[in-house]
Amino acid sequence: MTDELLVNVMPGEIRAAMVSDGELVELFIERRRKASLVGNVYLGRVSRVIPGMDAAFMEIGIGRAAFIGADAAREFDPRNDDPGNGPGNDNETSSDTAHEPGRRNGGRIGDHLTEGQVITVQVVKDAIGGKGAQVTRRMALPGRYLVLTPARHRVSVSRQITDKAEQDRLSGIMTGIAGPDEGFILRTAAAGAQADELQQDAEYLRRVLIDIEAARDQRNAPALLHGELDPLPRIFRDHLHETVKTIRVDDGESCARIRDFCTRFMPRMADRIQRHGGPEPIFALHDIEDGIARAGQPHIGLKSGGGLVIEATEALTAIDVNSGSFTDASTIIDTALHTNLEAAAEIARQIRLRNIGGMIVIDFIHMDEDDHWDRVIDGLETGLAGDHTHSRVIGLTGAGLVELTRRRRRESLIQALTDPCMACAGTGRISSPETVAHDIMRALRREARNGGPGPISIMAAADVIDMLEEDAAPSYEALVSTLGRLVTLRRAPEYAREHFDIFIG
Repeated sequence: MTDELLVNVMPGEIRAAMVSDGELVELFIERRRKASLVGNVYLGRVSRVIPGMDAAFMEIGIGRAAFIGADAAREFDPRNDDPGNGPGNDNETSSDTAHEPGRRNGGRIGDHLTEGQVITVQVVKDAIGGKGAQVTRRMALPGRYLVLTPARHRVSVSRQITDKAEQDRLSGIMTGIAGPDEGFILRTAAAGAQADELQQDAEYLRRVLIDIEAARDQRNAPALLHGELDPLPRIFRDHLHETVKTIRVDDGESCARIRDFCTRFMPRMADRIQRHGGPEPIFALHDIEDGIARAGQPHIGLKSGGGLVIEATEALTAIDVNSGSFTDASTIIDTALHTNLEAAAEIARQIRLRNIGGMIVIDFIHMDEDDHWDRVIDGLETGLAGDHTHSRVIGLTGAGLVELTRRRRRESLIQALTDPCMACAGTGRISSPETVAHDIMRALRREARNGGPGPISIMAAADVIDMLEEDAAPSYEALVSTLGRLVTLRRAPEYAREHFDIFIG
């Protein structure tokens, strides 16, 4: 399998598409207005303890109270620890322990927190919908190869590293690096890493921890103590592995900056970075834009003629598998197996691409043979094996449904790109004004480059123009300043939100 990372940089937005064997499998979107807080460390003050919820709310300085549960409020106890749910642990929880959500090992919330108490916390989940950010006291600081877990006094290896000899080699190296009061998790990227690389990563993480402790002593709550890397370096740190052979970036300044980052921290990747300077937008390669559009649709066709229907609710995501018109198999039994195997691979891809989290229930085509179910579930697990976000296939229920869970730390792709559609009473989605504004900015840069000379006029729905003139104004104005032309915005009340026109001359 050969992977390629395509990076589209615009003022106010970064999009990175992971492509595997020519097919879009994962998309990362970071917008300046809604930057992720996951991994940030804050000095917070407990504002309210709610015994009935066994949780508390905290002020951390972001304008909205953060949520902390009883388990996350419990301080580390080296005699009874676990790798936790920290920001560096996506599908990289150590293989020697398992963390079950909702487990209560250390009493009720009132045993750990009181109103007005000041503690250091780390964000593990961004605010999603009406829910605030989720935080924990169990700090986990991710590097390229390691996750530093202060006060957790042991070395563990990512469950993604399955080779026993490699596990032993890495553990042996870290025995000579980790101090008696330190804990480290070796990330998936550590496979094949040499002792000097692990040593360098450990030293970097120790410096980060020292800076956090110094800031904690100097600041008053609520305050930011440590901010995660900028979006682009963070994507490279967390999602680049040896299978990624080519990295294309369509912005010269960003390309140079990320090449310098890789030279310092990921030298094996530096030579793989290329500047995309072709006449076509970078996401025209492999039809990425079309792939993003399809990822917003509930219906997904399968090559055999079958299909998937993906429906998300507040509590769970339901996926239905239909056989469609597939008739190549010799029997109904073969048809069901063939379609289900194809569906399992596509479902795994869609879960990653759409960033679906929480409980997922799949209604495969009914099969009677136990070994057929084993093959389908194995196919689903194989498809999810490359996912950096931790997931767990629970298995077949008595009702004939397959259940799995996937950690939810950020908005899904649909939530990030769309708003609920009020015209259909919230049963559907429509592109958000911010998404259309970024579509316009990409089209504006393309038309200014390829069109004729003269002033440019943009017509769009009123709320989209409002976005360009207000919240997205810094990004829009930065783009216009590079064009050297007069650009006029015009409101068109009759336009649907997703419709816009660009006129030149």
